Amino acid sequence: MRLKEAIDGYWLENRSRLAASSIPSYQWALRLFTDYIDAQREIGTVTSDDIRRFLTHLKDDKKLSGKSRSNIWVVLSSFWSWAEKEPAIKAAHVIRDVVQQPTFIRKKITPYTQAEVVAMVQACDRSAAWTTRNGHTTDSPRDTALRDKAIIILLLDTGLRASELCSLKIKDYNRHNGFIDVLGKGSKERTVVAETNAQKAIWRYLATRPEAKASDPLFATRANRHLDKDSLRHIVQRIAARVGVKGATLHKFRHTYAITFLRSGGTPLELQRALGHENLDTVSIYVNLSTTDMQDAQRRASPANAWRLK
Repeated sequence: MRLKEAIDGYWLENRSRLAASSIPSYQWALRLFTDYIDAQREIGTVTSDDIRRFLTHLKDDKKLSGKSRSNIWVVLSSFWSWAEKEPAIKAAHVIRDVVQQPTFIRKKITPYTQAEVVAMVQACDRSAAWTTRNGHTTDSPRDTALRDKAIIILLLDTGLRASELCSLKIKDYNRHNGFIDVLGKGSKERTVVAETNAQKAIWRYLATRPEAKASDPLFATRANRHLDKDSLRHIVQRIAARVGVKGATLHKFRHTYAITFLRSGGTPLELQRALGHENLDTVSIYVNLSTTDMQDAQRRASPANAWRLK
């Protein structure tokens, strides 16, 4: 079977299993590979040396970083794992235990400080200062202030991925206990818990949308559509810039949640459940915790409560 047809089959089997945000990077990786090796080539003729030469090409000719090459290695390994088991192909796995995964130096994880998050929450209320025709400096109230406060506090308090937050609907959020049903990477479901201060922020925001339906976005645009990841990133970065917070990213809230959760008494096993990871460097086995255990852990470790964000 030619690579092109094999890749078509891979997508039929795996597209629904991948997070929507991961699909473009998988498509890019496979396209780079077929451009290099020829999509018309028979899959059974591809060797481990072909993979090694391709990875070298990415480094020397394409100038891709170690992280990008490592991610592409993961995609190719996933493809051959599928091809090995697929009855119509049964190709030998030419990567596993044979081709070394490219290495890279991970960037140091730097969380937000308490002062930075407090400043960003407070900055939601007013626009950036601007100068009138008369030369006066002024600002104005922001009509999305309550929404943006709720977003920042919830990102910090639950460690949600940006894509997970953007896809939430009102029906996913339980207003009585703060439980949030999340569809994570690979369509894996989990429940996270928003503690009291996060619940208050969401309550204030939803009070401005009395006509909202259960199927509407939990965090909506002015047109009552879901925010997308790019829009959310711009919102947070503009707010951060107004108060001088440098290096603001959406994922940094997830890092801050994880670090603060552990510092505040949460355990690594509880954190694994909360973040929706199959594996963490500090955890050797996956432990299923009951929803009640997760709620107790969140109550003890809630960053938004500990930092008194309102």
